[in-house]
Amino acid sequence: MQAHNAPADSRGRQPGGTASAAAPSPVSCFSYLASVQTLQVDQFPDLNYGVDITSSDQFLAGDGPLVAGSLHALGHRTVLGTNHVADDAAGREVLSWLRAWGIAPAAGPPPAARTRVNIVACDKAGNRTWFSGLPGVDAELESIDVPLLAASPAVYIDCYEVLGDAPRALLAAALTAGADVTLNLGGSPPPGWLTAETQRRRASVIQTNASESAADGAGRVLSALAALDAADTVVVTVGRHGAMARTSSGDTASADALAIPVQQVQGAGSVFSAALIHSRATGADLGACLRYACAAGSLWCGTTPSHGFPRAEEIERALTGQQDGR
Repeated sequence: MQAHNAPADSRGRQPGGTASAAAPSPVSCFSYLASVQTLQVDQFPDLNYGVDITSSDQFLAGDGPLVAGSLHALGHRTVLGTNHVADDAAGREVLSWLRAWGIAPAAGPPPAARTRVNIVACDKAGNRTWFSGLPGVDAELESIDVPLLAASPAVYIDCYEVLGDAPRALLAAALTAGADVTLNLGGSPPPGWLTAETQRRRASVIQTNASESAADGAGRVLSALAALDAADTVVVTVGRHGAMARTSSGDTASADALAIPVQQVQGAGSVFSAALIHSRATGADLGACLRYACAAGSLWCGTTPSHGFPRAEEIERALTGQQDGR
């Protein structure tokens, strides 16, 4: 991807890069909303053994709210469809993050009696494991305002196994409306209804992740997703190993993560998704989009949530520095 001082083409795009003039389009984002307590340890213990917690902090999940915040930092107007948090300490903390990012959940789901809480444990090697507090969240998410979210030109939908059938109505409505749809499986198997909803019109992107410790299997995950013929492009992220993609016409691309000292890993996939949506909207080619998204995700991992999401100029500088270092 070229720096912004490269000559632009007749449509205002940088060669292989991002648009220099077009205003970012609105994006709707769908997922669950929960508080997350993250525990840092040096390394995970053997089963039935313990380990010291070196630090802990409070944040939020799922990917959809983080994608909305990251897109807002890239200049997009966003609409967030999600379950509601309660007026308790965890809920107020979640809402304070959303307010800081300029995001407010749309009306729809009923008030919550308590804020849902996930617990995530991370070690120094970048491994994560989590304990979910999400039973029944799929029923709450069925109350989202589907027409409101489907009206955006671009729609991001989390499609995890834990969400059950909740994403289905929005996917159907967004595809019918002609929206540019990005689905994130988050490592879950594709839902059984996915191919039925994408028979008439594919999603634009289906994204999932493969484990860093099993990176050699990412290609098989990519091939399995492509075989569904449910999206124009399928993408598999592999943590510090970067990402790979394949289009429905068989074109492939890959990109490396930036070599950055890691301070956090929670939310890296969300920032990747947001940057991918942003870059695709500029008309950049697949390889450039992956490089842009990997750079954004890497920058997020090299800082802390209080620093905020990567801005477009930060991502461009990182890409320029990566090219200069080759």
